[in-house]
Order: sequence, then C-alpha cells, then structure tokens
Amino acid sequence: MDPRLVQRIEVPIAWGEQDLFGHLNNVVFLRYFESARMHYLERIGVLALHRERNIGVILAHTAIDFRKPVVWPQTLTVRTGTTRVGNTSFTMGYAIHDEAGDLVAEGNSVQVMYDYDKAAKMPIPMPVQEAIAKIQRSL
Repeated sequence: MDPRLVQRIEVPIAWGEQDLFGHLNNVVFLRYFESARMHYLERIGVLALHRERNIGVILAHTAIDFRKPVVWPQTLTVRTGTTRVGNTSFTMGYAIHDEAGDLVAEGNSVQVMYDYDKAAKMPIPMPVQEAIAKIQRSL
C-alpha cells in the first residue's frame, strides 16, 4: 500500500449503485474518489479558503484503473493523499480496497488552485503547502 495515501474513509455500498451486471457501477468509484478528496481538501484548508476568500481547486484530470469487481453488500475502504506538489497544482493518488483487503481500484487526480474571483489559476498558497507537508510527513 502506498504510504502517501494518508486519508481514509469507509464507504458502504448502496444497493442502487450496482449495474445490470450485478457489480458496482464504474462511475461510483469516481464518486468515492471525490468523497475522499473532499475530506482531504477539508484537512488541508482548501474548503475554508474557498469559503473565506473564494479560492479553491478545479479538478483538471482524473484516471482510474479497475482491478476487481465489487458486489453488494460490503463496505469499502478508500484512501487518498498527495503524491506530487507543483507550483499551481497537486496530484492525489487513490486506492479502494474491499472487506477482504483486496485492491479493487486505484487512480489519481490533478487539482489546480483557482482564484474564482479572477477566474484564473494561481500558485498553491503557502498554508495549503504546509498543511499537505504536515499531513503527508514526507513531502
């Protein structure tokens, strides 16, 4: 397991998230990534920054690799963390494990810091960089 994936949430699968083939629909995995990402963004202060100064992030890229089908009922563990920090963006990694501990999906996303008032990307604010470094402990 990637030690950079420091944020963890548990997600129970809902019956309605299955598709015609009887397994978790592929779009649901991206929702789970999003839920973990939002918890992480709260921890590093991005959501507060958005409320206070209208500065946040825009999702620029996301990718997912499916490793194993998932069927109801079970609770999945979703992990995320920062894997790379740039000047105006940072990359997050994701891993989803089933109740047996098997990897069922993994991926990444790129978040770009964005000033919503100016409608422009911007450098990652120092408090956000510091919060990422503190949480990640290795950056």
